[in-house]
Amino acid sequence: MSGAIQLGGKLILFDANDCHLAPGSEAVIVNEKGNIVVARLEPTAEWERLARSRTGLVRAVNPFGEQVLIGVKVLGRYIRTEDVGQAVDLAPQKPDFFEDAQPLTSTEVAGELGKALAVCTRIYHHPDKANTDNCERSLRAAAHGIMQMWNDVQRIKQERTRQLGR
Repeated sequence: MSGAIQLGGKLILFDANDCHLAPGSEAVIVNEKGNIVVARLEPTAEWERLARSRTGLVRAVNPFGEQVLIGVKVLGRYIRTEDVGQAVDLAPQKPDFFEDAQPLTSTEVAGELGKALAVCTRIYHHPDKANTDNCERSLRAAAHGIMQMWNDVQRIKQERTRQLGR
Protein backbone atom coordinates (compact mmCIF):
# COMPACT_ATOMS: atom_id res chain seq x y z
CA MET A 1 0.00 0.00 0.00
CA SER A 2 1.44 3.38 -0.86
CA GLY A 3 -1.45 5.80 -0.60
CA ALA A 4 -4.61 6.55 1.31
CA ILE A 5 -7.23 9.24 1.14
CA GLN A 6 -10.36 9.81 3.16
CA LEU A 7 -13.48 10.39 1.09
CA GLY A 8 -16.81 10.95 2.76
CA GLY A 9 -15.66 9.33 5.98
CA LYS A 10 -14.37 6.23 4.16
CA LEU A 11 -10.67 5.39 3.85
CA ILE A 12 -9.64 4.67 0.25
CA LEU A 13 -6.35 2.79 -0.09
CA PHE A 14 -4.32 2.45 -3.28
CA ASP A 15 -0.96 1.26 -4.54
CA ALA A 16 0.57 4.16 -6.46
CA ASN A 17 3.43 1.92 -7.59
CA ASP A 18 0.90 -0.23 -9.44
CA CYS A 19 -0.65 2.05 -12.05
CA HIS A 20 -0.12 -0.05 -15.21
CA LEU A 21 -3.55 -1.63 -14.86
CA ALA A 22 -5.34 -3.84 -17.34
CA PRO A 23 -8.93 -3.09 -18.42
CA GLY A 24 -11.45 -4.27 -15.83
CA SER A 25 -9.17 -3.38 -12.91
CA GLU A 26 -10.46 -1.19 -10.12
CA ALA A 27 -8.37 1.94 -9.79
CA VAL A 28 -8.29 5.11 -7.76
CA ILE A 29 -8.59 7.90 -10.33
CA VAL A 30 -9.06 11.63 -10.72
CA ASN A 31 -12.36 11.85 -12.61
CA GLU A 32 -13.47 14.41 -15.19
CA LYS A 33 -14.66 16.77 -12.44
CA GLY A 34 -11.33 16.61 -10.58
CA ASN A 35 -12.64 14.36 -7.79
CA ILE A 36 -10.74 11.32 -6.53
CA VAL A 37 -12.93 8.23 -6.88
CA VAL A 38 -12.73 4.47 -7.37
CA ALA A 39 -13.69 3.29 -10.86
CA ARG A 40 -13.34 0.25 -13.10
CA LEU A 41 -11.11 0.82 -16.13
CA GLU A 42 -12.80 0.16 -19.47
CA PRO A 43 -11.30 -1.99 -22.23
CA THR A 44 -9.51 -0.30 -25.09
CA ALA A 45 -7.10 -1.53 -27.75
CA GLU A 46 -4.50 1.00 -26.65
CA TRP A 47 -4.70 0.49 -22.86
CA GLU A 48 -0.96 -0.30 -22.60
CA ARG A 49 0.01 3.01 -24.21
CA LEU A 50 -2.41 4.87 -21.95
CA ALA A 51 -1.16 3.04 -18.84
CA ARG A 52 2.41 4.21 -19.47
CA SER A 53 1.24 7.77 -18.83
CA ARG A 54 -0.90 6.74 -15.82
CA THR A 55 -4.08 7.19 -17.87
CA GLY A 56 -7.13 4.97 -18.18
CA LEU A 57 -10.57 5.10 -19.74
CA VAL A 58 -13.79 5.13 -17.70
CA ARG A 59 -17.46 5.45 -18.61
CA ALA A 60 -19.12 8.81 -18.01
CA VAL A 61 -22.30 10.56 -19.08
CA ASN A 62 -21.84 13.65 -21.25
CA PRO A 63 -24.11 16.73 -21.02
CA PHE A 64 -26.38 15.21 -23.68
CA GLY A 65 -27.03 12.14 -21.52
CA GLU A 66 -24.94 9.83 -23.69
CA GLN A 67 -22.48 7.33 -22.21
CA VAL A 68 -18.93 8.04 -23.39
CA LEU A 69 -15.42 6.88 -22.55
CA ILE A 70 -13.14 9.55 -21.11
CA GLY A 71 -9.46 9.53 -20.23
CA VAL A 72 -8.67 9.95 -16.53
CA LYS A 73 -5.50 10.10 -14.42
CA VAL A 74 -4.88 6.81 -12.60
CA LEU A 75 -3.44 7.27 -9.10
CA GLY A 76 -3.00 3.53 -8.51
CA ARG A 77 -4.56 0.12 -8.00
CA TYR A 78 -7.49 0.23 -5.58
CA ILE A 79 -6.97 -1.86 -2.44
CA ARG A 80 -10.17 -3.01 -0.81
CA THR A 81 -10.20 -2.45 2.95
CA GLU A 82 -10.77 -6.17 3.53
CA ASP A 83 -7.51 -6.79 1.62
CA VAL A 84 -5.44 -4.42 3.77
CA GLY A 85 -3.78 -7.24 5.70
CA GLN A 86 -2.50 -8.63 2.42
CA ALA A 87 -1.47 -5.23 1.10
CA VAL A 88 0.60 -3.93 4.01
CA ASP A 89 4.29 -4.82 3.98
CA LEU A 90 3.93 -8.52 3.20
CA ALA A 91 5.66 -8.06 -0.13
CA PRO A 92 8.79 -5.97 -0.54
CA GLN A 93 7.93 -2.46 -1.61
CA LYS A 94 9.08 -1.27 -5.00
CA PRO A 95 11.95 1.17 -4.55
CA ASP A 96 11.22 4.84 -4.57
CA PHE A 97 12.29 6.29 -7.89
CA PHE A 98 15.03 8.28 -6.09
CA GLU A 99 16.71 5.24 -4.51
CA ASP A 100 18.24 3.98 -7.74
CA ALA A 101 18.87 7.43 -9.23
CA GLN A 102 22.43 8.51 -9.90
CA PRO A 103 23.82 11.33 -7.74
CA LEU A 104 23.67 14.75 -9.36
CA THR A 105 26.40 17.37 -9.38
CA SER A 106 25.58 20.78 -7.93
CA THR A 107 25.34 22.15 -11.49
CA GLU A 108 22.89 19.39 -12.45
CA VAL A 109 20.77 20.07 -9.35
CA ALA A 110 20.64 23.77 -10.28
CA GLY A 111 19.64 22.83 -13.84
CA GLU A 112 16.80 20.60 -12.60
CA LEU A 113 15.55 23.37 -10.31
CA GLY A 114 15.60 25.72 -13.30
CA LYS A 115 13.40 23.25 -15.19
CA ALA A 116 11.00 23.24 -12.23
CA LEU A 117 10.80 27.02 -12.47
CA ALA A 118 10.01 26.70 -16.19
CA VAL A 119 7.21 24.24 -15.32
CA CYS A 120 5.86 26.73 -12.78
CA THR A 121 5.82 29.49 -15.37
CA ARG A 122 4.17 27.23 -17.95
CA ILE A 123 1.40 25.78 -15.79
CA TYR A 124 0.43 29.04 -14.12
CA HIS A 125 0.78 31.43 -17.07
CA HIS A 126 0.20 29.22 -20.14
CA PRO A 127 -1.60 26.08 -18.94
CA ASP A 128 -3.13 25.51 -22.37
CA LYS A 129 0.39 25.06 -23.81
CA ALA A 130 1.70 22.84 -20.99
CA ASN A 131 2.88 19.37 -21.99
CA THR A 132 1.96 17.52 -18.80
CA ASP A 133 4.25 14.56 -19.51
CA ASN A 134 7.26 16.89 -19.85
CA CYS A 135 6.14 18.77 -16.73
CA GLU A 136 5.99 15.51 -14.74
CA ARG A 137 9.47 14.47 -15.90
CA SER A 138 10.94 17.87 -15.04
CA LEU A 139 9.29 17.95 -11.62
CA ARG A 140 10.40 14.39 -10.86
CA ALA A 141 14.01 15.33 -11.72
CA ALA A 142 13.75 18.49 -9.59
CA ALA A 143 12.34 16.44 -6.71
CA HIS A 144 15.32 14.09 -7.03
CA GLY A 145 17.66 17.09 -6.78
CA ILE A 146 15.82 18.46 -3.75
CA MET A 147 15.85 15.06 -2.01
CA GLN A 148 19.57 14.72 -2.72
CA MET A 149 20.18 18.14 -1.16
CA TRP A 150 17.97 17.18 1.81
CA ASN A 151 19.94 13.99 2.36
CA ASP A 152 23.23 15.91 2.09
CA VAL A 153 22.05 18.48 4.66
CA GLN A 154 20.97 15.67 7.02
CA ARG A 155 24.36 13.98 6.58
CA ILE A 156 26.19 17.25 7.37
CA LYS A 157 23.92 17.83 10.37
CA GLN A 158 24.62 14.33 11.72
CA GLU A 159 28.35 14.77 11.17
CA ARG A 160 28.35 18.08 13.08
CA THR A 161 26.34 16.55 15.90
CA ARG A 162 28.76 13.62 16.09
CA GLN A 163 31.78 15.98 16.10
CA LEU A 164 30.29 18.07 18.91
CA GLY A 165 29.55 14.93 20.90
CA ARG A 166 25.89 15.71 21.37
